Amino acid sequence: MIDITIYIEGVQSENQAVLTVDNCAVFRENFYKLFSQQISSEKFHLIIQPFGSITHSRKMLEHIEKHGINGVLLIDLDAPKEKTIERLSQYEPFDKRRIFFMIQEMEAWLLSQVDKIEEFAKSEGLIRKRVNEDIKSNPLINNIHPEAISKPSEKIDTIFRQYFDIVKIRGDKQIRKGKRYSKTKDGSKLIGLLDLKTIREDFDEAKWLLAYIDSHQDE
Repeated sequence: MIDITIYIEGVQSENQAVLTVDNCAVFRENFYKLFSQQISSEKFHLIIQPFGSITHSRKMLEHIEKHGINGVLLIDLDAPKEKTIERLSQYEPFDKRRIFFMIQEMEAWLLSQVDKIEEFAKSEGLIRKRVNEDIKSNPLINNIHPEAISKPSEKIDTIFRQYFDIVKIRGDKQIRKGKRYSKTKDGSKLIGLLDLKTIREDFDEAKWLLAYIDSHQDE
């Protein structure tokens, strides 16, 4: 069996109090759940390693090459798909074949399957607003290819606030408030609900990542 490590940008926050061991474990567990849908457990020992900010990407590539690790990077592009080649040039002289992008951000993957957002909301006990409106019809994402959604993390936050409330107890009162999206708390859980086959069909980089891993099964 071959070890394959996917180093994934994520679990970063300006609020260090939320960066707990549990949050990292949830992130790792749910990305593992996603990728194990198509990465054979008979051929590969899959390791998911979050590494925080994208500013650490070069260090991770250096670490991979220095220690001869069979690993790849999965990071946000934070730009339109057309910027991929330009962004890759920033990682010379390292092996750029090991770099794969979530275009334009991880949240585009989530917005590509809004039925999973509904599933997540129910499991979290969120209160659905605008109950007769399908999220897919929202102009922020309607008829827009997932790769073409600009700043998807902002879009998903807006959608959460528009369609879901949370209930907070203050004293003896219940207060409803629009749900804000948290990459650390919500994104980590949502990833594990996605269908990887659909991700592979919607996002070329995901397809190429899986093809790259599959091509290394005999190493």
